[in-house]
Order: sequence, then C-alpha cells, then structure tokens
Amino acid sequence: MSASALPQSLIDGLGQAVGLQNVVVDGQQLEVISRTCIPFRELPSAVVYPTSTEDVQKVMRLAQAHDVPVWPVSTGKNWGYGEKTAAYPGGITLVLERMNKILQVDETLGFAVIEPGVTYEQLNDHLKRVGSRLWADCAGSTKAASVVGNALEKGRGLTPYADHFGSLCGLNVVLSDGSLLETGGGPTGNNHTRHTYRWGVGPYLDGLFAQSNLGIVVSAGVWLMPAPEEFDFAAFEYTAAPDQFGAFIDDLRELIYRGALRAFPHVSNDYAMTCILSQYPKELLTPGRRSLSDEAMATWRKRNDVAEWTFGCGLYGSPEEVSYQRQSLKRVLGKYGLVRFVGKVVKTGWVGKLWLLLVRVANFMMGKSERLMQSMVPAINLYRGIPTDFFVRQVYVKNDAAKPDTDIDGPRDGRGLVWIGPMVPFTSKDVNGAIARAKEIFKKHDFDFFVEVMPISPRSVILLFGIFYDKASATESAAATAWHADLQEAMWALGYPPYRAATMTMPQTLDLNPAGKAVLASLKQALDPNNLIAPGRYGTPTRSSTTRSS
Repeated sequence: MSASALPQSLIDGLGQAVGLQNVVVDGQQLEVISRTCIPFRELPSAVVYPTSTEDVQKVMRLAQAHDVPVWPVSTGKNWGYGEKTAAYPGGITLVLERMNKILQVDETLGFAVIEPGVTYEQLNDHLKRVGSRLWADCAGSTKAASVVGNALEKGRGLTPYADHFGSLCGLNVVLSDGSLLETGGGPTGNNHTRHTYRWGVGPYLDGLFAQSNLGIVVSAGVWLMPAPEEFDFAAFEYTAAPDQFGAFIDDLRELIYRGALRAFPHVSNDYAMTCILSQYPKELLTPGRRSLSDEAMATWRKRNDVAEWTFGCGLYGSPEEVSYQRQSLKRVLGKYGLVRFVGKVVKTGWVGKLWLLLVRVANFMMGKSERLMQSMVPAINLYRGIPTDFFVRQVYVKNDAAKPDTDIDGPRDGRGLVWIGPMVPFTSKDVNGAIARAKEIFKKHDFDFFVEVMPISPRSVILLFGIFYDKASATESAAATAWHADLQEAMWALGYPPYRAATMTMPQTLDLNPAGKAVLASLKQALDPNNLIAPGRYGTPTRSSTTRSS
C-alpha cells in the first residue's frame, strides 16, 4: 500500500497546470481519499482534481513527459467495487468530480450533455428546477454517484432507461497524449447527430471507452426519458413455496419479454431487504459464527415483516398502458405472492405530502410495519428517476449504532462491503443453479447470503451477491477476499462472467479469454503505447513500475 513520491518537477507542473488547490500530495489526505469498502487499497502519490477538459489534457501531457501512470475516476462513489483506489501503488489519481457542468439539455430530442462530475442528484435537481419534462434514470446507489462514471462501468438503473451505458451517445475523450477525440463520426465540431444517433458512421468507437483505460471521458451525451402520462408503483412479496421460485423467474422473464413490465426491478432476498430496514441482530448469532443460522434469519425476517423475496417496480405509460401492466402483474405474479399498487401519480412531479399520504394508505391496506413502509417513499422515487441515499445506508448494517440519515460515506467510515455480479441467462435453471452454487461459497466462508436478482433484459439477469464485513478485523478482511475469489472462480466455471469488476481483480478480468486479452492489449498499445492510463484495468497489461527514476 506504500506509494513512492513523484518528482518535484512534476508536482510543480501539476500545480501550474490545474492550480495548487487542486493537487493533493499530503500523505494523510491521500490516505483518507483512497479509503475503500473492499479489502484492497493502494495509495497514490498524488490526487489531482481537474476542473476542465483542458486541465485533463495538461495532466496527461505532464504524465507522459514524466512516464507516470494516471488512474481516472469520476466521483469515486462505486462503493463495494474499489472507489478511488488504483490497482497499483503510486502514480496520479485523477478525480473528475469538479468537472460538474451540465452543458446542454435538449427538451425536444430528450438528451443532456454532461461532464463526469455531474451526479444523479445534480442532474435530477436541474431537471426539476427548469421544469423539464424529462427524467434521468439513476442507480440504487448513493445520489452522489456520477451519471457518466456509472454508465461507463455498465451500471444499471431501474426505469425503462435502466441500461446506463446504452443511454450514452457521443463522447469527448482525452487520449493518453493529451489529444481530444469526439466519437460519433462526422466532422469534428460540426456533427449535429452525435448525441442522437448512437452508431455514427464507421466503426462504433463509444464502446472502446466502457470499462476501459483507452482514454478519459470528459463529457458525454446521455439520453433521458420523457415523463410518462401516468405512473404507478407495484410492490410484490413472494409467499409461494420455495420450489415455485423457478416458475416465478420464468414468468417474470415473460412479463419483461412482452413489454408487460417495462421497469427492471431488483428482486431481493430476505437478508438483502432486512439489511435495509434494521441493524444486524448480533444477539441471534451462534457463538463463534459471523453469519446467522437459518432459524435466526427467519426470526430476523419476521421481526421486520419481510418476505423471503421482495421487489418493487414502476409502471409507465398512458392510463390504458398502465392498466394493462397492472392486470398482467396481478394475473401472473399473483400466483406467487402478494401484488399491490401503492404509488399512482397522474400529474408528475407530486412529492412530499402526497407520498406520505400514499404510504399511510398502503400501511393501512397492507398491515405492514411503519419501518417497512418508510422504505416505500425512496423506492417509489427511484423508479421516477429521483436518487436517494436510503438504500446505500445498508453498508452500516453491522454498526452498533443506527444507520446515519445524513453524511453517508461508507469508505470514509471504514465500512466493509464487497460486490460481485455475475451475468446469468434469464432462465430458472440458470438462476437457481447459480444461486445454489453461490450459497455453498457463502456457507464455506461463513457470510450471510445476500442476493438480488436484477433483470437487465428479457434474456439475462445480474445476480448481485454481496457481503458486509468488519474492515477493522484482519480475519474478516481475509475472509472477504477469499469469498470474492472463490465466488468469482465458481461463477466463471459455470460460464457466468461478472458484469463489472472490483479493482482488486481487474488485472485478471480476461485471463480466461486469451484471444480477447490479446486484442485489448493491441488496442492499448495503439492508443496508449506508454501504458499511462490506468494500467491493469479490465485485463489490460500492468506496468513493471509505476514511475520512472528521475
């Protein structure tokens, strides 16, 4: 975790290029900035905060002159995947959070052009403030996460615009030599369709910069969703026998396939849901164990009125379309549990007292605990493109005190969280098989079983597995590392690669695909011959050293 110092000439150059106030070399500050939730961290030699595309270009030219690697991040809020840490010690970490301009919103064609520091909260607030008819999909993570950063990591949302990378169209990219690339084909500076037509002319270049280290994206077009004429929110609780879960998965797929469900819900198991609602019941642990027995989990579940599987989702469209969606969900999912509709909004933009009224009505109708019903407000809002920190607070589930309501920062506060999300074909056979294998890995390492089944299309789902652990414990940190390695290996063996990687495993991402790794190495050599941008990221070559002697 140690980091070598940068040459003073480089530090001076960075200060002149971007301003001394935007360069951090103090060891204590670097330690705080580089904190992560995962059991892996490397310290940089400097953190630089550019405020413009020109700043990024200057930094890359300085990095090239001094042969120093640069690890770019947007806001670094990808909790459980690596946050701001690089895959190597030393070098420059380039944090783009101060590049936070909303450059354009086109109400007619439904897109925005934004910089990588623009957060979900900032974009949503801007759209509401100007009275836009557009919604921006957001992730279920913190509202301070980057819209562009999450999209470039192929992150997922919840509305019909849940495919975040699929909603990007037209990028500005700084290359390793400091030059600027406009994707989308057409004449540079005079391409009026680069944010409206995804494929451009010639080879499609945008895809080269997703989960990539071939360039640094400094602005992007992002497609936005027109507010629907009518919106409703469905809440589902699985009450059928466990052996019916496979049939439920197959029917859920068909609902999405034929457009009866346009949202992309997260189907959460009981542990995942209960972690949101209350603190970990340490009193139910068997002495010497760090995970709950089946009996203890059932007790905790009942305390919080949580079903074995739960999800909520939005319904969108005209009144007739929303009515069709309601009828389809009741008819199909009613075989497996309770389906209730608790969030109808005809005139969009209603919040506050209306939501509280809806929650009270739903509470009366459903007979659920107030704690569970409080989660309905942020859940409903997520499906309307309104970000929240409510759900990400689960990273504090093992705190002795309650979860904080404000100033939420898991990495800063030393919370332990690791995610791994294999992509699985959307069939009961694949989903049940992957879950069964994962349970064996969780049991082996004595972690509570957390999974969310996240449809990403009618053909694939992400099975999001996660653990919360004590970062202050060397034993638990080692167990978390071993859990992640074993689960990743098990999913690879089944043919289910992860949809994104944590920093600690990025260099090995393509080890099982040598041809693909070789092609990527060739692209890297062509675009970044000195391997300056994020060496080791997503299977690309690492460097034998991070700085050149000087």
